[in-house]
Amino acid sequence: MIAVTGATGYTGSLLVRRLLAEGETVRCLVRPETDAGTLEQLGAEVVRGDFEASEGIGGALGGARIVLHLASIRYVRSVLESVDKTIERLVLVSSLRRFSLVPDPTVDEVVAAEALVLESQLPWVLLRPSMIYGPGDDRNISRLATGLRRRRILPIPGQGCYLHQPVYVEDVVAAILAAAAKPDIDHRSYALAGLEPLSYDALVDAVGAAIGVRPFKIHLPLWLVLCGLGAARGLGLRPAVDRAQVLRLQEDKAYSIAEAQTDLAYVPLAFAAGLNRIYGG
Repeated sequence: MIAVTGATGYTGSLLVRRLLAEGETVRCLVRPETDAGTLEQLGAEVVRGDFEASEGIGGALGGARIVLHLASIRYVRSVLESVDKTIERLVLVSSLRRFSLVPDPTVDEVVAAEALVLESQLPWVLLRPSMIYGPGDDRNISRLATGLRRRRILPIPGQGCYLHQPVYVEDVVAAILAAAAKPDIDHRSYALAGLEPLSYDALVDAVGAAIGVRPFKIHLPLWLVLCGLGAARGLGLRPAVDRAQVLRLQEDKAYSIAEAQTDLAYVPLAFAAGLNRIYGG
C-alpha cells in the first residue's frame, strides 16, 4: 500500500490518479474539512487527519510500504515519527526555494525541515521541484496567462533578466514515481526543474506567444517597487505580492538536473513544449 499526503493538491491529485491507474492501492491523508469525494470515487482510501493538530497521521501513514509526502515539507517531523520503521521508501517533496538567499520565514521553514530529513536513518529520497506549472490552475503560469489575456500590459519589478526554470507537473509526477521505485538511491536529493533556464522576460514572452498575446512589459525600478510596498503596508493595505516575492524575482533560479536525469531517468519538457501541451491546438 502507498500512502500519499497532499493528495488533493495540484500535483498530488495527478499523482494519485497515476498510481490508481497503475493498479496500486492508495491511502490518502486528507484534512477533516477538505472535500475528498473525487479521491474516493477514483478508488483511493481516505483517512482524515491534520498535521497542524497532529491528529490521524499515524493511522494514515502506518503500515504503508511507500509514503509519498507532498504536503508542506514543514510537517516532516510528524511524517518521520509516524511511518513504520520497516518502510521501503519515503519520498519527500520539498522545494528549490530552499536555496533562496532572500530572508524569509518560509525559506527558514524549508531549511529546518530538510535538516530533520538529513538526520533520519529512514530510506528517504528528497525531491526539490522548481516552479510547477501545467493544465488548470497551477497558481503560477496559469495566473500569468490569465492576467495577460485580460490586459497585455505587465509591470515587472527590476530588469526581468534573472533566470527561471519552471517544471511541467507531469514531469514532477514521473520523478516521484521513479524515486519511489528506484533501488539504491536512499538518502539522496534531486533538483527537479525544466529542461533549461530562461529569463523572466523570455518566460513572459513565451506565455504570451502560447496564448496569442504580445505582452507589453513595463520594467519598474526595484527601489520604487519596494518603496511602494512599504507605503502600502504602512497604510494597512495588502498588496498582491510581498517584499520577499519581489526580491526572489531578482534571483537566478537555474539548477542542474543531471543527477535526476541519471538516477531517475528524468526527461523534462522544454518550457515551450509544456506550454504547447496546455494551450496548443
